[in-house]
Parts: sequence; C-alpha cells; structure tokens
Amino acid sequence: MRRTVLHTVRTQLGRVARHLRLAWPVFVVFLLQRLLTLAFVCQEAGGLGKLVTRWDAGWYLRLAQGGYVYPGIARDGSVGASNLAYFPLFPWLVRRIGDTGLLSSSQALVVVSWLGGLLGVWAIFAVGNALYDRWAGIALSALWGMAPASLALTMGYPEGMFTAAAAAALFCLIRRRPVWAGVCAVVAGLLRPSVVAVIMMIGVYFLVELGRWLARRRGPANDSSDPASTIGQRAGTDGPRPARAFLGVVVSTLGLGAFMVYVGVRTGELFGYFAVQAQWGQRSAGLAGYWQGVQEGLFGTQSPTLLVAVTIAVCLGYLLLFCLIAFDRRLVWASVYAAALLAVSLSHITFQHVYARQLLPAFVLLIPLVRMRVPRGGAIAALTVGSLLMSWGSAQFLLAPGTGM
Repeated sequence: MRRTVLHTVRTQLGRVARHLRLAWPVFVVFLLQRLLTLAFVCQEAGGLGKLVTRWDAGWYLRLAQGGYVYPGIARDGSVGASNLAYFPLFPWLVRRIGDTGLLSSSQALVVVSWLGGLLGVWAIFAVGNALYDRWAGIALSALWGMAPASLALTMGYPEGMFTAAAAAALFCLIRRRPVWAGVCAVVAGLLRPSVVAVIMMIGVYFLVELGRWLARRRGPANDSSDPASTIGQRAGTDGPRPARAFLGVVVSTLGLGAFMVYVGVRTGELFGYFAVQAQWGQRSAGLAGYWQGVQEGLFGTQSPTLLVAVTIAVCLGYLLLFCLIAFDRRLVWASVYAAALLAVSLSHITFQHVYARQLLPAFVLLIPLVRMRVPRGGAIAALTVGSLLMSWGSAQFLLAPGTGM
C-alpha cells in the first residue's frame, strides 16, 4: 500500500515537472509584463506606494491588517460601507505571510498578487495546451497578461488567483474531473463573487453528463457528436458519470456558501452580503439603468469621458469575442463560463471603470485572437508592442486623478 502511494505521488510530481518545463515561457512573459508596469510607474511617480494603497488594494491591505469590521466606520465617525464586501482568502494569505516577519504587509500584498498571477498564467497555459497546443497556451497566457485592466495583476488584487482557480476548474472539466473542478471552485468562492460563473459551468457539465447517462439507459445510441463525449475520449475516460459530476457541483458551492453564511451571521441578516453590497452602491440594472449609467458616465462629471468610452468599447469587444466562441463545440464549457461571467459582471450598476477588471478573468474570450493565422514572428512582435503599450497605459491610469478600478 505504501509503495503504491509513493509511486502515485512520484508519478504526479513527474507530470507536474514535465508541465512546468513546457510552461516556463509563460512565467517569464508574465514577470516581464509586471516589471514593465513597475518601471513606468516608478518613472512617473518615483515610487510604488499606490500599488498597495489606491482603490481596492488599500481596502485589501487594511483588511489584512485589521480584519473584518461591521458596521463600517468612516474617518469622520459616521457609519459607512463595511469591508465584508471583500472575500477572505486573499487578505488571509497576505496576513499569514506578513506575520512571518519576512515581509511587510504591503510587500506581502504584492507578493501574493503576483504569485496568484503566476498560477493564473500556468492554469491558462494548461487550458490552451489541452485544447490546441503549446504555442496556443503560451499566446493565450501572454494575451491575458496584457488584457484590459491587467493593472490589477501588478497591484494588490486577487484577480490573478481567482483566474487561476477558474482556469484550473475549466482544465479539470476538459479532463473530465468534475470533483477536482469543484475543489477549484471552492478556492475561487473564497476570492470573488464571480465564482458563480464557475459554479454554473460545473452545473452545466453535470446536466450534460446526466443527459448522456439517461440517453444510454434508453438505448445504445451513438453520442459521438456530443462535445462532452469527444472531450472524454481525448482525456482517455469512459462513459458519463453523473454522480461524480453532481458531487462536483455540490463541492463547488461550499466556498461561496460558507462566506455568505459568515456575512449573514455578522450582519444578522439572511441576505447580509447583498445588504453590504448595497452600501457600496452596487445594484442590478435593466436596459434603462444601463442607459442612465452610460449617460452619467459620458456626460456627467463623475468620471472622465474618455475612460468611460474606453470601458464601453472593452465591454463590446468582449461581447463580440464571445460570439466567436459560443458555437464552437470544443469550447462548450469555456462558453458557459464566459457567458455566465459576462452576465454576472454586466448585470449590475457599479463604477463604470470597474467592468473591465471584473471581466479580466474571462481569459477564454481571448481564444479567437490566439486562433488567428498570424506568423509566429508577427505574433511575438504584436505581443511585445501590446505589452509595452498596456504597461504604459496602466501606469498612466494608476497615477491619474479621479479614476478607480
């Protein structure tokens, strides 16, 4: 028994090592993209303090240092928005590293964010490599590292770690490992509310597996045209397993559910999390609400007109890219994840410039760009120029007054 366990562990470690050897370029590219942004920020501001104090990064830093507070007390003593709106895993990791004494809280915030980003590009590479080939995985990771709002990957934000968990869940579904996908969703559920998209992806996987199982019980039908069947054959597995898929769905809800219960207990309300979100001005929106938000952003005085216009263009661009993957049978789980993330991110009114950051984990929407027939030399040149421009633009956005992310 012990020899069997040791052999299994060695086999798995060998696979990880081989995968790391394949994926090493994505780590180099990601770090270079982050260092470029740091260089531009230092050149413009002479320091890196805003990476850990501006916008939500400052909230995460204070949460790591002082824990949750309810109700929130503003500096003037009035009752304000509570930091219960922020999920716990990211600040918890920052605090644990800070408690070692090796790094300050500010340094730990950036380190955890960058480590999450490195895990993110690794998981994205795994998805691209599983669907297409090694070059597709590298290009997909590089594109994500320079996507709109990729500044969050340089600052003290959990977007990199959340994307890593979501991409790992998608990779597990491609390999027909729904329980492990559920475990990845537990991690994502302790990082961001966007985990709803991951849970829906695993839920649709269960429905497809259940449908295939029922079809087989009715008769020996040939389901080779089913995308799930094709993926299963590529992964080297046999027929549908709805029980395991259902277990994956149940497990996937545990992280989000645990935090919702915790917030409910702290606030004394059954739907306490939504009450906290309301304190921050978050609310659902219909078409009329969206039009009003666009008008306020473009013609009001709260946000720069150019910034809101760029945000609208980014959202429309993501919607167009979704149309390019929605009918690809190989991308069935990716399409479900992207659709759910678009719906969750764009179905409420928030600060206009936050939408791009909320859509940053939608890395699967970049797949059509990877599949474009571009010579490899031209693709590398485009990625290099794009990284330079995005790094410069990120620095300008970080240092500009009156903006937020």
